[in-house]
Order: sequence, then C-alpha cells, then structure tokens
Amino acid sequence: MRPVLGDQEADLGQLLSSSGKKRQFGADELIFSEGESADNLPVVISGRVKMVHFLEPGKEVIIGIFDRGEMFAVPPVFDGKSYPSAAIAMEPTELLLIPRKRFLELIKTSPDFALAVIEWMCAMLREKTMTIQNLATASPDHRVAKVLLKLAEKEGDKFPVRIGLRRQDIAEMAGVTTETAIRVIRRFAERGLVRIDRGKVVLDSAAELAGITD
Repeated sequence: MRPVLGDQEADLGQLLSSSGKKRQFGADELIFSEGESADNLPVVISGRVKMVHFLEPGKEVIIGIFDRGEMFAVPPVFDGKSYPSAAIAMEPTELLLIPRKRFLELIKTSPDFALAVIEWMCAMLREKTMTIQNLATASPDHRVAKVLLKLAEKEGDKFPVRIGLRRQDIAEMAGVTTETAIRVIRRFAERGLVRIDRGKVVLDSAAELAGITD
C-alpha cells in the first residue's frame, strides 16, 4: 500500500503533517476501540499498528497491519461511521491524527491526496477479496505462506527479510490457530523454505515459498 508520508511523497507529506496532530503510543497500547466514533484519520509516522476484531475474550482476528507512512481506518473516517475494529500499537508508535473535517477538505482540494485515498480503497478491496478466497479454499500451509510473502513485501522485498511479527500474529492473519502456524513454519524450516533466527522467521528468497501458493 502506497505510503502517504515519506521522502517520495514530500509535498503530500508536508501537507498532511500540517493538517493534524502527533501522538505517541506504547507497545500494545490501544489506539481506538471498535465502535468508537471515527473522528480522526490515523497515519503511521513510525512504528507499526494492527487493526483487530475480537471474536471472544482472548481471541482476535487481525484485519490489517500498517507500517511507517501508511494511513488506515479510511472508510469509517470517510463516511462518518464508527471504527469497525480496534487498533493497537504493535511497538512504540507515533501517529499523525488528521481530524475528519480536515480529511474531507483535503479530498476536495488535493488531487494527490484524493488519488491516494482511491488507491488505498482499491488495494484494501483487493486484499479483502483475496483473504476471503484464501480462507475459504486454501490449506493452512497455503495461508501461512501467503501471509509470510505479504509481510516480506511490506518489508521492502529486499532479501533476506526478517519477519518481526510473533507466531500468534502470523496465525491471526492466516486464520489458523497459533499451534497450527508454529507447526507449518517448522515444516517450512525443515524444507529449507524459511529460516528461524533467534525466534524470528527469515526468508532468504520468495521463489520457493511462492510455489506453495500457486
């Protein structure tokens, strides 16, 4: 997903930075709750955020993970409804919070921002469609491989790639139990598709792992 803050988007980044306020969150700190009024568009300045839906106490499904420069929770801020899921900082994180009124003004006055919002919506729709298809038809190996490749792509796709997420996070993104994700990743490591380095998954390339998802 195209970042809206960063050197490659200097003009747009400066415009957005002047349109909101910054706020810092600690690791595992709640940013907003499901059902809370969507008063601000959050953009990640640094750190990493996950949006989650809690199925029951102690069990959650990760809706999306957002990194430096990325905005999230766009639809509820656009239509004025409540946040459909909670957002939690996965590590020390700084956000830019743009008030909804200013967000709507920017869509009307900044073609670059309007295009970025449209691209975000399209990318999210494609991703959700693929996720539904994946959950409906794919094996656990296929699901976990898809998640690992997606995370590698978010890291810049410069190999080797070290996946910083916990097994629990990978499992929740893949729609499998943590135990299943651990077993699948262990099988991948035994086959040489990934490496385990100090408890984290490392991909030396995407080619062999991508074969599982074909």
